[in-house]
Amino acid sequence: MSTAALPLAHGGKSAARAEKDTRDRDRERVQIRAARLRLTTDRKLGKTTPDWVVELARKPL
Repeated sequence: MSTAALPLAHGGKSAARAEKDTRDRDRERVQIRAARLRLTTDRKLGKTTPDWVVELARKPL
């Protein structure tokens, strides 16, 4: 049995699962930052921002 098939000592997640979780969280952070930038841009241009963008921008990084 290779060590790649063994669960990690902290939490029992495989290395591949932990990497996917990290990528997913990184992607979410990029989306939140983009939503915040859109809020700022829309405000400066006098446009209304869709509710889903406002909700996403409110999430913590």
